[in-house]
Amino acid sequence: MSGVPTTRTLGKDDWLTPPEVFDPVHAAVDFDLDAAAGSAEEARVPFYISPEVDGLKARWGWFGQRVWCNPPYGRHLKHWLAKAADACVNGCELVCLLIYANVDTAYWREHVADNKNAVAVVFLQPRVSFHRADGGDAATAPKGSALVFFSDVPRDTRFPQTLYWDFNTEAFADVWAEINTGASS
Repeated sequence: MSGVPTTRTLGKDDWLTPPEVFDPVHAAVDFDLDAAAGSAEEARVPFYISPEVDGLKARWGWFGQRVWCNPPYGRHLKHWLAKAADACVNGCELVCLLIYANVDTAYWREHVADNKNAVAVVFLQPRVSFHRADGGDAATAPKGSALVFFSDVPRDTRFPQTLYWDFNTEAFADVWAEINTGASS
């Protein structure tokens, strides 16, 4: 990854996770690190990796075991997916990325479908209304989003478990229980 700019784009690709998505997931998973926070005010948990430290270069396992990551949605997303999988091989127990559900891309195939550490994908509905880092109005995502869960225990199935969550009407705890039992929906 040498020569690849890894710092956040300060507004262009930075969208903050709304509480109605993060809070129920955090309540079930109990994250101890936000791997891509723009600042202390934007971090979803007390421990975070800032752009100055650079989440793509830092060893996440040194900072936390259960990692939340809403990475910049720019052209370097594949590097964040690779980093999440690597983190689960190098010290983290669990990593959850909130990303666009671009299932037809090469990076999705390589880093989610074909990666044994990607154990579950939770497709979100409705489309997420992200908050702007500068405090501006929220904007509804132009496409669907997904939570991709990576684990230090590789899956024994061909593809990750696939679930759906309507974050306006369903409790995430039920989805989390299904992920933990390995049942597919």
